[in-house]
Amino acid sequence: ALPSPAGTAAAPGFSCWKQCGSRWFLCSWPPHGPAGNTSYLLTLCYKMPRLCQWFEAGTRTTYTLKHHHVYVLTNATAWVEARWGDHVHRTPNLTLYLNEAVKPDPPPAGMPFTKTGGQLRLQVPQLPCHRRGQQLQWEARFRRKDDRVWTQVKTPFAGAGGDRRDSQKLTCALGGNGSFEVQLRNKPPHWSSYWSDWSSSIFVPAEILASPALSYQLGKLGRDGQRVLRLGWQRASEEQGNVTYMLCARMLACRCGELAEEDGVVLGREVTAHNLTLSAAEYEILLTAANAAGTGPARQLRVPAEQRADLSFKDISVAGGTVTAQWEALSPGFAYCFEQQPPKRSVCSQRDFPAKSIHVERGRALETPACYRFAVHGWAPARGWSTFALQHHYAGNASLAVPIHINASTRNAAVVLQWSPSPRAACPGALAKYLICHAAEGDNVTYGEADAAASHYTLQNLRPGTAYRVGVWEVTAQSGGTCSAWQHFQTKALGPQGTAWKSNLKYLGIALSLPTVAAVYQLSKKR
Repeated sequence: ALPSPAGTAAAPGFSCWKQCGSRWFLCSWPPHGPAGNTSYLLTLCYKMPRLCQWFEAGTRTTYTLKHHHVYVLTNATAWVEARWGDHVHRTPNLTLYLNEAVKPDPPPAGMPFTKTGGQLRLQVPQLPCHRRGQQLQWEARFRRKDDRVWTQVKTPFAGAGGDRRDSQKLTCALGGNGSFEVQLRNKPPHWSSYWSDWSSSIFVPAEILASPALSYQLGKLGRDGQRVLRLGWQRASEEQGNVTYMLCARMLACRCGELAEEDGVVLGREVTAHNLTLSAAEYEILLTAANAAGTGPARQLRVPAEQRADLSFKDISVAGGTVTAQWEALSPGFAYCFEQQPPKRSVCSQRDFPAKSIHVERGRALETPACYRFAVHGWAPARGWSTFALQHHYAGNASLAVPIHINASTRNAAVVLQWSPSPRAACPGALAKYLICHAAEGDNVTYGEADAAASHYTLQNLRPGTAYRVGVWEVTAQSGGTCSAWQHFQTKALGPQGTAWKSNLKYLGIALSLPTVAAVYQLSKKR
């Protein structure tokens, strides 16, 4: 009786199959009896029609059946008899349906894959003779590096191969990170088909779970409008295999993605350092490592914008809330960007310009109060990006008069003026310095200066018991450095023994929006 067609019953090593698209069947079996003195007889018995066929193979352990010599559209039972001397050995029966007894070719080499969280995802091509709607069976076996024992698992079908209709995706749980050697095989779904041979080995490297550790040194901005960023990182581990690095520098102030400079550079595994030439703009640097298993997380580095006083505009003016800037190209180029920050990125202008050429840019409307950064960055293939002009501007109508507190000094004949920096002081280059002026009633005005970062100033050599006027004013490039002493205070009078009274000076801090407005307070106490 023929076995049930629910599976294949076979002696170990006895098989009959055809390759995909072939009309020849290859039957093979293990040798029995003495080599060269054993003859073999292959028998096929069919369910419909009920007949048998015999094929003499001689001393060979293989026999090729021609498609038109056998019945291929019915179940068949096959066995082999080996005869030597008086001995007869018969193999167990093999049940098959010859037309479906297909052994596919092994999966090809070079299948793309990714690995995430120990889960391997492979993209396998559509195999020859794969019928539409037919679900191939897949198995994988894998082992870690230097292991000898394979782990064999069924590999589930994970769907179509993305954008490629001629491929499908498979998943395989490798059970952890690390490097693996993986092989695949496949089989048509029919019970009479055969597993393919194992594919050639796929070497799956360890995942890149962390972004590269990045060190850097940022050089100063030169007169040519460029600075050098020196980057370094650690080499990838051996388990991560052939690692490549993608280094991308993006200028945040300008949208210039169409320029090749912004596409990044790809570096090989042996490279652990690289220099980038940058302009004075703010940059986002991304370093990403990738291997055959996939791409790791990017390491991000923000490079702040830099200032340089001598990279100035030829002229910059504000009228009607709009800025007009005139700049000179330090070198020839093919594109430039006029940066106005905030609020949004500017767009590159792609046009040629020669060195020493003069250009005029009209910016967007300015909102107040706000600190604006204006800059022009030019690009040329040989040089990359460089900054031609750079300047900050504070937009606002805040008074230049600084509200101050007047504190008694621990020393005689001195007081300390204290103030909080204004928004203008926080705008680089917008505030040149502070001008301090003071005078006793009826005396000439005395002037002093403090740098833009200062928040206090000491008035020395004051006369005891004397009324003074004092003022602290911000000085900008446009203000011309005027100062008006409008706030009143009085120094302590000397006591009976010539010492200063113990009572503290009262002080007053008053902010005036107009320098012509003044308030006078009596700050002395009488005993």
